[in-house]
Amino acid sequence: MSQQRKAIKDKILAGRDRVSATLYLIYMVFLAVAIIVVVRLVDIHYRYSVPPGIEKYFRPRVVKRIDEPRRGDILACDGRILATSKPLYQIHMDCTVRKALYMEDSESGDSLECEWRRKALELSTGLSAIYGDKTGDEYYNLIISGREAGRQYVKIGYPIDHETYQKLLELPLFNEGQNKGGIITEKRDTRVYPYGGIARRTIGYVKNNSDDGQSKLIGIEGKYNKELHGVDGYEWLRITDKLRFVHDADSASVKAEDGMDIRTTIDIDLQDIADKAIRRQIEDDPQIGAACAVILDVKTGAIRAMVNLQRDTTAGSPLEERLNLVIGRVGEQGSVFKTVALTSLVEDGFVKNLNDSIPTNGGVVKGYPLDQHIRDYERETGRKHITVLHGFEISSNYVFTYLATKYYGDNPQKFFDHINTYHLSDKFDFDIPGLGTPQVTVPGDKLWSRTTLGTAAYGYSIAVTPLHVATFYNALAAGGKMMKPYLIEDFERGGKVIEKHGEANFGTICSAATADTLRRALLSVTEEGTARRLKGAKLQVAGKTGTAQVALSANENPVKGDAYHDKDGRKKNQGTFAGFFPANDPQYTVLVTIYSYLSKTSYYGGTSPALAVREIVDSIYALREDWSGSVTRTAQVPVMTAPAKDSLKGIPSLKGMGLKDAVYLAENAGYKCEYEGCGHVASQSPAPGTQASRGTTIKIVLK
Repeated sequence: MSQQRKAIKDKILAGRDRVSATLYLIYMVFLAVAIIVVVRLVDIHYRYSVPPGIEKYFRPRVVKRIDEPRRGDILACDGRILATSKPLYQIHMDCTVRKALYMEDSESGDSLECEWRRKALELSTGLSAIYGDKTGDEYYNLIISGREAGRQYVKIGYPIDHETYQKLLELPLFNEGQNKGGIITEKRDTRVYPYGGIARRTIGYVKNNSDDGQSKLIGIEGKYNKELHGVDGYEWLRITDKLRFVHDADSASVKAEDGMDIRTTIDIDLQDIADKAIRRQIEDDPQIGAACAVILDVKTGAIRAMVNLQRDTTAGSPLEERLNLVIGRVGEQGSVFKTVALTSLVEDGFVKNLNDSIPTNGGVVKGYPLDQHIRDYERETGRKHITVLHGFEISSNYVFTYLATKYYGDNPQKFFDHINTYHLSDKFDFDIPGLGTPQVTVPGDKLWSRTTLGTAAYGYSIAVTPLHVATFYNALAAGGKMMKPYLIEDFERGGKVIEKHGEANFGTICSAATADTLRRALLSVTEEGTARRLKGAKLQVAGKTGTAQVALSANENPVKGDAYHDKDGRKKNQGTFAGFFPANDPQYTVLVTIYSYLSKTSYYGGTSPALAVREIVDSIYALREDWSGSVTRTAQVPVMTAPAKDSLKGIPSLKGMGLKDAVYLAENAGYKCEYEGCGHVASQSPAPGTQASRGTTIKIVLK
């Protein structure tokens, strides 16, 4: 018995030893693991860094959402909107919505599908009524064919505004949202131009060019794209377990800064007047390929209107704002440049009196073409002399060739120094891109010839833009003070001016006396000369016509030795009128130019351009309440050299005369003259017959 107990005891002890050994082994294993874990934790804490490629799998995915700012508006000078942005909605439709669900329902699927198609029919009728671009049947076929083909992104109509979008959301299916009705909305901000095509080229645009990846920047929109766009904002979003994006609080966010508004100098009423006037004059003539106009504020140089109308290469095609001709078309300007020559001659003292005479010489200056105007003048009057004023009135090339070669022939650079002073050779910094570079041939240049001086005096051999010409005439209107033309008044945000632009002075180009003499000469052109179509306008206009033949390009097949005619005898004409009004108190400078296609017909500055200017003047007169039929101003007429006289016969009677005749008679009698008002002489002081010394001032009142 004892042996048996001992065996049992030994067995128990042996089992305990095995258990103890097993537990000890397990303990040692766990101890080792614990030590390894601790060591690893210490290692991770002090030395380990997660490889970048692995880290992203342990973090929630984040995306950057760009917050686009509101693009600034472009405003007219009075605050009316020329360009603005508004949201438009392009609608697409998932035509497969709920189709799979209906197919799985064997009992009611067919009836549910029929109900869906009934709603689609009602939707189609509504879409037709709202868009008007397709019939209800066409829309229904579009939707059903898309459903049968499994199309999930079918375009519906065209972009619509918010009000129309709200109507769309009331239609069957679309009133059930995207998941049940299939409507997909794509919102986009779109640039809107409330006045349509008016001033469209000046306002401009920004267009992405898919061919080279570059943006095309045109006009104000292009030049000031950065200022109009503003500053993009951004926000970081992270995805949740339910696959929804929420703001990531651990990341920075920046609020968008809206773009600035740009206030321009454009007067939308004047812009509309000029646009319509030009269209009425040229729209029915298919041979006129383009026309442009610019109106400047005399005192500041602000551009109140800039019209650029052009057909495509096909005669008779619609007139649209395609290119900015006012600032970009460089060309010889013809007889409007005679004003430049006359200004220089008067300023230098070579022409002391507009009634100075020069010999006619049969209209020939050696080396230059015959001037038929002078031949006709000699035949009609029998005279062999012509005054400078009359030569200006009839736009004689001979008169200005004669004067230029006589007085500047020995020193032609002196004449071209004036061209530089008038900024006619200057590509000045303008508010929008595209200002053309003048082409002026000066003494010493490769293209200089012995005839360059004479032809430059009547508008050839020098090529400039219409804006350069208008700026020069504006300086004469301002008494010799040349203002830089500009388009941008300021940048604004919320009505507050952020950055001021505005007027800039180019300096004085001539004396006030010279400018006033030129004003008298220009007024004579519209009263008695080539711009007589402007006589009787609601406001007196002073200005000059100009007609130039346009040099042909090589592919237009000019005749060898004649750059202005092709082999069929056709030519391109450019007709211009440039001037200012009211003549006695200038407020606006206006220039209108037309350009013809190749044609055998001649186009002149005294026809369509002058008629367009008359319509512009009459319309502005009606627009301005402060012009009630007359504009009055007191002014001092500069002294003109009078013929020497041994004695004076007393103050002449000026009553009943026009201003030009009264001033001419008074100055030739040796007296100065001051005037007030407009019309004809109603009274004068001193009275007629009064004995007075040379230089006495006669004060006249015009009514």
